[in-house]
Amino acid sequence: MHIRTRVLAVSSAFAVALLVTALAISAQDKKPAAKPDKALQAETAAVVKIVDDVVAGQPAPADFKFTWTNHSMKSRDGKAYVPFMLTFEKGQVLPTGVTYYLRAVSRATVGDTQKAMAAHKAAVDKAANAARLDPENTELAEAEARARASAPKVEYAFEDLKFVDFNAQGGSFFRMPAAMGVAAGDYDVYVLVKERVANQKDKKAQPRAGMLKVALTVPNYWSEELMISSVIVTNSIQQLTAQPTDAELAKDPYIFGLTKATPPVEAKFSKKDELSILFYIYNSGLDKTTGKPDLTVDYNFYNKVEGAEKFFNKTSPQAMNASTLGPQFDVKAGHQLLGGQGIPLASFPEGDYRLEIKIVDKVTGKTKIENSLFTVTAG
Repeated sequence: MHIRTRVLAVSSAFAVALLVTALAISAQDKKPAAKPDKALQAETAAVVKIVDDVVAGQPAPADFKFTWTNHSMKSRDGKAYVPFMLTFEKGQVLPTGVTYYLRAVSRATVGDTQKAMAAHKAAVDKAANAARLDPENTELAEAEARARASAPKVEYAFEDLKFVDFNAQGGSFFRMPAAMGVAAGDYDVYVLVKERVANQKDKKAQPRAGMLKVALTVPNYWSEELMISSVIVTNSIQQLTAQPTDAELAKDPYIFGLTKATPPVEAKFSKKDELSILFYIYNSGLDKTTGKPDLTVDYNFYNKVEGAEKFFNKTSPQAMNASTLGPQFDVKAGHQLLGGQGIPLASFPEGDYRLEIKIVDKVTGKTKIENSLFTVTAG
């Protein structure tokens, strides 16, 4: 018996929109440099120093807590696009305005990074000490910020900083989306969210901050092996009516073309929901006659019954070939293979499930299997 499914009504631009979305990560870097703001310079120096101190062995700030959930997919220039969500625990009193800072350090070059950080710190300390001895210096924080800016730079795999107004997100704000672009490999990712001094009621008090260290592994999507991106499993897919701007893409990295996906806080869904599944397939073979891929995708569901996993049901196989992809589909033009289904959960008994996605490449004979776990509740 096959589960009744619905082909997701994603826009035709979805297959190539990821390349555009990934470029939005650094779009703001290409804008003309604005006149330096002393307060923002000091704020930037403060968050960088906090992370430097934690890397050096000091305790991480924990005035408020949040968790990290990420996905990864192939992008341009040998890099992966990694959108993620920061989810703040409910019940916390979050600051109005915060400084968000992210640093990704490649474990393959961690020794070189540590040496560069040591050289940077030595230069900052030397300049800052000189500033403290200067009788004409009345703005010590500003002087230290200048010292940090003039010290030798440390190149990280990825670094991002922005100023966020939580009130502007709708008041009860507990999730913050962001993204980064890195090459395949293993990383230590440091995420800091710090109360801005300008928003503190008591300017003399120590600003509150929260920090998270994440171990991140980015798959090698550029090998010859059949690969699949992270699987997005959600009950929230929205079709946009207008092409998003660069600012909107930078604000929400889960917008692809005219499709907006919102990953759930937890993989728990109601029987009233429709389960939406989205993913990309990479490195498929091309049929010599049509010049297009020839794949089948099976969606098999297993649930736990009395502690044991049993097969529950499956969908009809999804075919990706010259007949289904259409004449316009062209791998050389950058088009990407998008897999996915829309599956009503009404027939699913309450419980825990494993979704097995099995991809078979008929051209090369290769197979790729990916699993996702989720729970169905009464709702």
